[in-house]
Amino acid sequence: MNYKNKPGVGGHYNARESRELIDLINQIRVIQATLKEENSEFYFEIDSYYEEILETCMQFLSEIGGSSIPEDFPKINIIEHKPIFTLVNSTMVESPFNMKSAVRIRLIGEGSYAKVFKYRDPYYNCDFAIKRANEDLRPDELERFRNEYNVLKTLNSPFIIKAYHYNEEKNEYTMELADQTLEKFISRNNGSIPFHTRRDLVIQLLNAFEYIHSKGILHRDISYQNILIKQYDDGSSWVKVTDFGLVKRPESKLTRQGTEIKGVINDYSDLRKVGFENYEIRHETYALAQVIYFILTGRKGEFTREKNTELKKFILKAVSANKEERFTSVKEMREELIRVVLPSLKSEIKC
Repeated sequence: MNYKNKPGVGGHYNARESRELIDLINQIRVIQATLKEENSEFYFEIDSYYEEILETCMQFLSEIGGSSIPEDFPKINIIEHKPIFTLVNSTMVESPFNMKSAVRIRLIGEGSYAKVFKYRDPYYNCDFAIKRANEDLRPDELERFRNEYNVLKTLNSPFIIKAYHYNEEKNEYTMELADQTLEKFISRNNGSIPFHTRRDLVIQLLNAFEYIHSKGILHRDISYQNILIKQYDDGSSWVKVTDFGLVKRPESKLTRQGTEIKGVINDYSDLRKVGFENYEIRHETYALAQVIYFILTGRKGEFTREKNTELKKFILKAVSANKEERFTSVKEMREELIRVVLPSLKSEIKC
């Protein structure tokens, strides 16, 4: 077509080539639509420049007698270093030598605002995770997603998932990969987890939130799914806190009056009265204590039926309907756990 086209004058594109190009474009459309409908891992996007060219071609291509190329149709730039088709379930990674390559990504998690994928970096030869914002997010939700990345970038703790790079074009960021959620780890291994491992995980969790609160922020979405576990070849398991999308910072303007209450194990009964914008430390310790109870026992709820007296007193204090009775800091929780609760549990939980 470039050979036949003289910009400003136009040209004539032969009949056979016109039909072949029409057929090719139609095949691409059918394949693309089918793969999208099937939610296939091979669903692809067409580069925006070539997409525009194909759309324009379909406006003047004719199956009979050849096609008249419009006078204003430009020469097509063949960009050899840029792919025409890109897998949607892929991303571009860059090595330290500024070499970019496309890699396949695999969906491993999905939430209301984003999807999480896993991929193997060809340069470092290790796995990373990508968190990609959903395309239908409102502007304020997308801002919150970007804010999550910005918060993670400022945090530096072995017990918090590490964020590396934000891709502006795809609204996604690369982060450290963990192995599974705390919920899956405990549920799958509850009968064989020794006391010292449970104790270590609780201490790590306390370390994480003591550090988070020292930065003047509240997580607001503590849950069994937002605490991840990373396992190492030496047999150790490490807590990795993630999902800072609802984080509350003093200077933030994202939390408005009447904001909808979110978070799986938040104190809904009280937050309905005071409003999610008034979430404070006693709501944070309310949720945190429930995660601690889950780590120590493998159970959710059932607090009043707990047989260990000290653990029962600890959890009932943390979730008390009277907010004045609750823990007002992670330090306070730590002191009671180490001084009273954990020693009382040591003889009861498999060592």
